[in-house]
Amino acid sequence: MEKENESKWKKALDNILIYNLYILIIGSLYLAFSFVLSVNGNSHFYNLFQKLWYPVFIPSLSLFFTAILIEAVINSLVDRKNK
Repeated sequence: MEKENESKWKKALDNILIYNLYILIIGSLYLAFSFVLSVNGNSHFYNLFQKLWYPVFIPSLSLFFTAILIEAVINSLVDRKNK
């Protein structure tokens, strides 16, 4: 039963992180697109990206790197336990 709950918890967390990764990929593509348009004189898309930076992309980046750090710590602890 405990293994099943852990599996459901891990799947839910993995789904959140996958959606978070999609946000980061789409955001980076949008940044590249808006930067190209900004160089050509149309800065409306770049201004929108700047408005979305703090409420969307900073939390998404923080969640992404925090998840990587926690996963690395958990994996190192599990490896120590198995050895």
